[in-house]
Amino acid sequence: MDKKEITRYDLDKANRLRNVRHSHHLTQEKMAERLDVAYTVYQRMESGRNNITLTHLNKLKKEFQVSADYILYGEVKDVRHWEFEFEGMSENEQLSVMIRLLVHLCRLDEQSENLIEEIEKLICKKG
Repeated sequence: MDKKEITRYDLDKANRLRNVRHSHHLTQEKMAERLDVAYTVYQRMESGRNNITLTHLNKLKKEFQVSADYILYGEVKDVRHWEFEFEGMSENEQLSVMIRLLVHLCRLDEQSENLIEEIEKLICKKG
């Protein structure tokens, strides 16, 4: 039996699937139940070794309101998908996003933005 070569695309899809699972605080076993697949099949989907079928995409849409575009291509079109992406980030990445949002929302001047960039660099060095 030939082993499937796992591509970057496969890993990205698998990570987005994992983000959805984490955002709903589900174990792999519970996620497999919700998608009506065997646990081992789900494990392989989340590792990128199994493809996510149209049936799986349909169940993701019905169960979790997740678009196929998000799972397949990472297209983030609404707040719900941003939540999935955010859940999949490291703490440093999350903090960086929050800082960027604050800069944007507060419309800080260029000097303040430079200060924020320095803080981000320090945070990333600690992590």
